[in-house]
Amino acid sequence: MIGILKGLATTFSTFTRRPVTIQYPTEKHELPERQRSFPVLTWDFDHDEPFCTGCNICVRNCPVDCMTAVMHDNPKYAEGTSERRKIAEKFWIDYARCMRCNICIEVCPFEAIAMDNTWAGHEHSTYDRRDLHKDIEDLLAASKRGELANPFRPLDSIEANAALAEGGEAPAPGFAAARPEARAAQDERIAQGLGAAIQEREPEVRQEAAGAAAALSAEDEEAAALTPRKLRARRMKAEREARAEREAGEVSAEAIAALRRYGSELYTEITGEPVPAPGSPPPAPAAGATPAAAPAGDAGDPNSPRKVRARRMKAERAAREHIARGEETPADVLQALNDTESALYKEITGNDPAPAGAAAPAVAPAAPAAGGQGDPNSPRKLRARRMKAERTAREHLARGEAVPAELAASIAELGGAVPGAGEGGA
Repeated sequence: MIGILKGLATTFSTFTRRPVTIQYPTEKHELPERQRSFPVLTWDFDHDEPFCTGCNICVRNCPVDCMTAVMHDNPKYAEGTSERRKIAEKFWIDYARCMRCNICIEVCPFEAIAMDNTWAGHEHSTYDRRDLHKDIEDLLAASKRGELANPFRPLDSIEANAALAEGGEAPAPGFAAARPEARAAQDERIAQGLGAAIQEREPEVRQEAAGAAAALSAEDEEAAALTPRKLRARRMKAEREARAEREAGEVSAEAIAALRRYGSELYTEITGEPVPAPGSPPPAPAAGATPAAAPAGDAGDPNSPRKVRARRMKAERAAREHIARGEETPADVLQALNDTESALYKEITGNDPAPAGAAAPAVAPAAPAAGGQGDPNSPRKLRARRMKAERTAREHLARGEAVPAELAASIAELGGAVPGAGEGGA
């Protein structure tokens, strides 16, 4: 009886309690700040571009490999409205694979990604899994619309708690340029006609030298407008290319022009002329002057002894490969042997090399010398064929089969003994 009364008391107390059920989806309870839905990218309203630089740190740390990012040069850097030299061009997240672990937010050094702690971050149900592949526009939409009123990053909470425990002041909240206050400041700038982004510094304007603009080519004009850092990078690249060409044979006119354009000391080393100022027009040649030929034997001379020797060795190597295969030596290889005065030319044709530049006489393919490397009937090759035929015959006998007549005839022709012939195996 007492138990029944206790049960009725519980029932009546519950009966008078207010219901806790809400009518979803028309009614939704408030999500906590630490709610983890899905990761989204944040928009920098101060500079009117994503925070993400495409550095791929989050991609490398993702345990399920659901993220991909591609970076490119930031066009706003030259405009002076951003200090980011690189910016994310493309970004994908596969929400079907994302496990919402929050690691990407913890490792990002630029406050570029946050977990969407709104109901919009929850409601992604679709009929096709391919619709869960979000690109950069989808990932930036929530932040650009101002729906991320309070982006959360665990590190901010940890630093704030640590500062309060030590009696200090709590640090400023993260994602400052992605919050609604920054969006309102951007709207105010636009209303004042100042542009969407804050002007950090003067834009990189091309400075043309007075009186010399007409004489400068498009490349020279570009070089004249480069910053010292970019000019140094272009000069180092031009020097690398020029040195590579000099090692290969001859430095091209384009490479020399690049050295002159970017003020490289290598220009003087190659041409013997003083280095002009970067971006200055090329010096006009003297009347009646002709380009000086490179001195014989120097690095730019294609007929220096070192380069002639290299061509001769290459031609001899190609000729020996054709001889080893029993093929006719091509005419271009013979011509190279003739031009480089190779001793192998006389061995192949029986003639002395003709004067340099003269066409090499056509020759019939020389028969390989008996017993030589190119002779298919040399003792070494005959022995190899005989051993192969005898091995095949033994395999037939091991399987209980008779040695085929043509195989026995081939062994006899090669001067070998047919295995098992004494027992009637052939």
